Amino acid sequence: MNKPSFEEGLLQFVEELKDENEMTEKQKSILRASIKLFAEKGFHASSTSEIAKEAGVAEGTIFRHYKSKKDILLAVVAPVLVKFAAPFLLKDVREIFKEQAVKPFDEVATELFRNRLDLVLKNDKTIRILLQEAFFHDEIREALIATVFKDIKELVYKLIEDKMDAGELRPLPPQAVFRSILQSMIGLVMFRQVLDAEEFSEYSDEEQIGFTVDILMNGIGNR
Repeated sequence: MNKPSFEEGLLQFVEELKDENEMTEKQKSILRASIKLFAEKGFHASSTSEIAKEAGVAEGTIFRHYKSKKDILLAVVAPVLVKFAAPFLLKDVREIFKEQAVKPFDEVATELFRNRLDLVLKNDKTIRILLQEAFFHDEIREALIATVFKDIKELVYKLIEDKMDAGELRPLPPQAVFRSILQSMIGLVMFRQVLDAEEFSEYSDEEQIGFTVDILMNGIGNR
């Protein structure tokens, strides 16, 4: 059975909200419409009239609940997005790290890079919108840093320290190693999706992941 996409899962999460004191059915409709349009067009390209039409409500109804379009993003979409995003983005990572004690570091890194690249490829549009809005809105960026980034950092630091203790990694500052891992992962995804997809296609995704982990582990010097 295929996993739901980020957007599908987010909409499903909205449907499962039970507390009517927190959110009325009209607010849910506005939220569903906002998620759909923000994912398709981006926050700035989506108008309140389009949200109202998609939600099946009058535009005035939106302004009875929210002062502006940004209020929808910050008061409703952002909290639900972050609440859903953290477990969605971290679930597979936690599974990969469960077996880190019995696997060498390069295998764990390969699985992690493969999983993150696959996540972005399957949810490209929604993740791009999420990162774009995090760039423009401090509230979303701070919430993501406090949830997703914080948890990932803790997991990776534990991996680094365990592998250093086992003698697999050099005794370098953990924050420097973490930064190198993160930079390698971001570079892999950015190159694949944004910068030069044609050149990337000269090699398979699996080969590119292998090159990235090899360089992470061994550098580029011909020793």
